[in-house]
Amino acid sequence: MRVPRSLYFATFTLTASIGVIFGLIASLQDDLGFANSALGLIAAASFFAGFVGQLWLAPLADRGKTKSLLVGAVIAAALGTIWFAVASSVWELIAARTLTGLGFGAFIPAARAVVANIDTTRAGERLGKLAAIETSGFVTGPAIGAALNEIWGLDAPFIFLSIVLICMLPGLTRIKLSIDKALPQGSRLVAARKILHRREAVGAILLGAAMFFPAGMYEAIWARFMEDLGASTLFVGISLTMYGIPFALTASTAGKFIDRIGPWRAAVFGISVIVPMTFFYGFLTSPWLLMGLAMVEAVGQGVGSPACQAAMVKATDESERATGQGMVGAAGTLGAGFAALIAAPLYAGPGPEETFMIVACVVAVLGAAAVLLGRSRVPLAEVVRP
Repeated sequence: MRVPRSLYFATFTLTASIGVIFGLIASLQDDLGFANSALGLIAAASFFAGFVGQLWLAPLADRGKTKSLLVGAVIAAALGTIWFAVASSVWELIAARTLTGLGFGAFIPAARAVVANIDTTRAGERLGKLAAIETSGFVTGPAIGAALNEIWGLDAPFIFLSIVLICMLPGLTRIKLSIDKALPQGSRLVAARKILHRREAVGAILLGAAMFFPAGMYEAIWARFMEDLGASTLFVGISLTMYGIPFALTASTAGKFIDRIGPWRAAVFGISVIVPMTFFYGFLTSPWLLMGLAMVEAVGQGVGSPACQAAMVKATDESERATGQGMVGAAGTLGAGFAALIAAPLYAGPGPEETFMIVACVVAVLGAAAVLLGRSRVPLAEVVRP
């Protein structure tokens, strides 16, 4: 059974609608005149809403509600995206970002479960392709936003992407699922508890937090940092797209590599690339060098992200996949939310050097803990025993 193309198209459009704000947030700030501290609040709203969606809504896909979840998530994202076009205050932007984050949090784990359940022996390969499409959407969104902003103004990108999202709905309603059977009432909490008793699953959750932690920083300060270095809004969008090219190429091909060597060995490679690249970002003074270093880091993310998802696939069975992927995603978005909250004040206070150094250290600590736990042969009860 093949992965439905409509799922890929919807994933790309959804993540593009969320990614568009990355490149336009500094322009929105200039247009509405809000403080730097609000950048972190806007970014964090999306991540914390995504946390709620992935932890509480995504498990509905394991209870026979997959199509309803996918369709409802796209509708929420479309409403949040159009809200950006009409927003006139910081609090409206926060509310709009919350709605899009909730849509993302509900959609992505269900989509990953659909993809993984088609053939678990090729889960890494298929999840890698989906991760490539996710990131392609995230980084194409800013480029679309920058281009439409130049032609028709700041509202145009949000109006355009909300319309495209609505156009995705008919295709989602026609998806044929390999599994969509309802589980007993109350099984969501039971499944989550069972998953948390498996060391590899807990390791995958920590790895998800490590992989996604830098994303909160990027959303909060990447555009601001780039423009402070002299980059234009268009260049900011291009830089994010250039980040996505190596990520998409790596993630789409790394899946077979992950299936062959195992997700944890692949995760070590990803972390070993991400940490040093993130550490050096704050010391750069050229937007071109910053973009170049980000393209190197993208290779590590392109391996590490699908490795994290594949690790959770191995730790769960078919009826737990959406719950497990939701827990991984929830850990990632929670970490990114905290990163967004601390990144803006750190950037405005100590400066970019300290901001990127702290983020790199957090990724290193979380990643090391994840790998040690995921690869450990000691039962989880003994690992966490005081």
